[in-house]
Amino acid sequence: MISRSCRLTRVLLAVVPWPVAALADPAPEPGAVVPGHSLHGEAFSEGPRRRLPPFAGCGIVHFPVTTAVPEAQAYFEQGVGQLHGFAYWEAERSFRTVRALDSECVMAHWGLAMANIQNEARARQFIALATGPALDKASPREKAWVEATRKLFAEHKDDAQRKSAATEFLTALEKIALDNPDDLEARALLVGFSWWFKSRGGVPIPSLLAVDALADTVLARNPRHPIHHYVIHLWDRERPPRALRSAAACGPAAPGIAHMWHMPGHVYSESERWHDAAWQQEAAARVDHAHMLRAHLYPDQIHNFAHNSEWLVRNLNHVGRVRDGLAIAANMVAMPRVPRAKEAKPDAEQRFEEEGSAWQHGRNRLFETLLDWELWGDVAALADTPYLEPGREFDDQWRREHLLGLAGFGRGDTGAGAAALTRLEALETRLRTDRTAAATRAEEEARGKKKNAAEISKAMAEAMQPLTDQIERLRVPLAELRLRGHLAAGRGDEAKGLLGAVADIDKGRLALIHHALGDTAKALEVARALDGREKHRLLPAALVTWLEWEAGQKEKALESFATVRARAAVADPDLPLLRRLAAVAEAAGVSGDWRVAPTPATDLGERPDLSLLGPREWHAWPAGDWSATAADGTPVSGAALRGRPHLVLLTLGQACVHCNKQLEAFAAKTEAFAAAGLPVVVVSTDTPAEIAAITTPRPFTVHSGADGTAFRALDAWDDFEGRPLHATCFIAADGRMRWQHVGAEPFMLPDFLLEEVKRLESLPEPPPFPPRP
Repeated sequence: MISRSCRLTRVLLAVVPWPVAALADPAPEPGAVVPGHSLHGEAFSEGPRRRLPPFAGCGIVHFPVTTAVPEAQAYFEQGVGQLHGFAYWEAERSFRTVRALDSECVMAHWGLAMANIQNEARARQFIALATGPALDKASPREKAWVEATRKLFAEHKDDAQRKSAATEFLTALEKIALDNPDDLEARALLVGFSWWFKSRGGVPIPSLLAVDALADTVLARNPRHPIHHYVIHLWDRERPPRALRSAAACGPAAPGIAHMWHMPGHVYSESERWHDAAWQQEAAARVDHAHMLRAHLYPDQIHNFAHNSEWLVRNLNHVGRVRDGLAIAANMVAMPRVPRAKEAKPDAEQRFEEEGSAWQHGRNRLFETLLDWELWGDVAALADTPYLEPGREFDDQWRREHLLGLAGFGRGDTGAGAAALTRLEALETRLRTDRTAAATRAEEEARGKKKNAAEISKAMAEAMQPLTDQIERLRVPLAELRLRGHLAAGRGDEAKGLLGAVADIDKGRLALIHHALGDTAKALEVARALDGREKHRLLPAALVTWLEWEAGQKEKALESFATVRARAAVADPDLPLLRRLAAVAEAAGVSGDWRVAPTPATDLGERPDLSLLGPREWHAWPAGDWSATAADGTPVSGAALRGRPHLVLLTLGQACVHCNKQLEAFAAKTEAFAAAGLPVVVVSTDTPAEIAAITTPRPFTVHSGADGTAFRALDAWDDFEGRPLHATCFIAADGRMRWQHVGAEPFMLPDFLLEEVKRLESLPEPPPFPPRP
């Protein structure tokens, strides 16, 4: 029999038709509007601008609001469920839909503000709209919600005022709950914000038990309420076992929200139940993958996606599911990198934030996994692919050379190891040269300003410090590669002389170095200390077992092997470290697969088949069918371009100054795009006649999409206002939307896009590390 949560996930994955017509949004204020920007103010120029059909799985909540439109009520409660699950982007989409369905529903603006809890400036703009006749018609309870939220997002001059406002908000929620005994959402949000303000605002919780008891009053009436999410946060890092009940119930309470599957992973990770934690994180990733396909979103637009996926890789490593972890990390590296501006305004800087991105997280976990498990052959295979490209940032560059060097020495290719060491040394030399030049420039500038000797010295020191920091970060990796080079050449004394310089490296690698130098006792000391700190993890236990066997401590090795067999229950049996245990397994009388099957936990609640939640890996969605017409009547379409990778620039006509600037920027790169075999198709909102009247020469033919169908098909459309948006699209030869930037402003970085397209096109097919079946 299929469980209720499974049925919900089937609903979630069902194909739902898109709305045919745009919603009738409230009438705009008079005045000029910049093309691509919202008619209703800049707060609406950001965030989701496409409507989605309702979908099941956002939690069972009851939050009646003043509206005569049943669909608006349904979307409102969907939005509240999404708030409970920290699905803020989708919550904002739901509340925008409420506003469009019923412009008199004042609580839509309350919801928009709450969906921007992490962006107080936008929240303030939204709650300011909760006024006028619509507020007058609201119930006293709704007015209380609005007033409490208005005070929360008022401008505060310092942290003391912010903490005071947070405390007042909690008091207001308590009053709403007391005045309205049936309002479970007031109690739920009181629980949630008690934790939120404690963790984010430094507002203490006098009694965790009291807040937990309040959550119980909600669950007594609605056992499947998404408040389970807040209960986990409440006890996370405090007493995780107290949240085990909610860990089991959290995902099934709102199966359409990825974060609701993710959060139990906190409880299981804190309890060192790595396998159970990994299941939760994979469930969350699959729900996100399904939602991205459905909503046409990219990974870095999804709250917590990258963090969840990288944590999943870490937990898979803990239990030895290394190939699965590598597949996920590689999939993250293959995800598109889309620069964005922090604000939707003309000339705002567009840049790709590597830190925290799916690409960066995937790259970090890929490097870490290959290094920890000594997968030197895989490193060699990936060395010249985008998975191990040099990267833009300093830390990416040195970490790559460090990995390639260790892999070279590790697989016996001393030439490759020495070459990586030489490149790393060249990087250090360049930094030293740059540091000297920076000091010289600072000195000249200070002297030009008639600074005294002390001020000149200070200016020089400040100019050198960033480069000094980078040089210092190279010290240990350089020492480790040099040590490995000495070992490869049989220079044991020189290698021993570098032990002090590498004392702070990963302890597993340090133990292996001691063993290679013949000091197995020291290697065991280091490995056992590591195993004592990282309890229930496979790698340190397997390392201890092997070193005990190597040291001749056969009985201890056999005892340790029993622990390893249990920890390796779901591990890849062909890992190099596990293969080294073949002699131990033989001595233990175990032949073939010596792993011990895991004993399933009994406190996990409902767990649907993971395949029902979404695909295991992310992939781009098929671009919509579109067509446009040149001024001379020549047609162009996605179908005609199928089989060739191409760019489509959707522009808002000759009247849009910023579109003209975009076309100038891309025109300057015409030869580069042509050399890359990348046709650039421009589709404009202008009519064929208006395009024919354009006198400015362009290297790209401009096509008319004045009827809006191409814009709708390629997601460059504001469904709430019925207006086109700027969009830049890279559509792969197979017709998938491999990269896209849609928004109030056009994309202005053709060099970045060209580089990114080349990276995406050069990713090997099929991807490396196919997951286990």
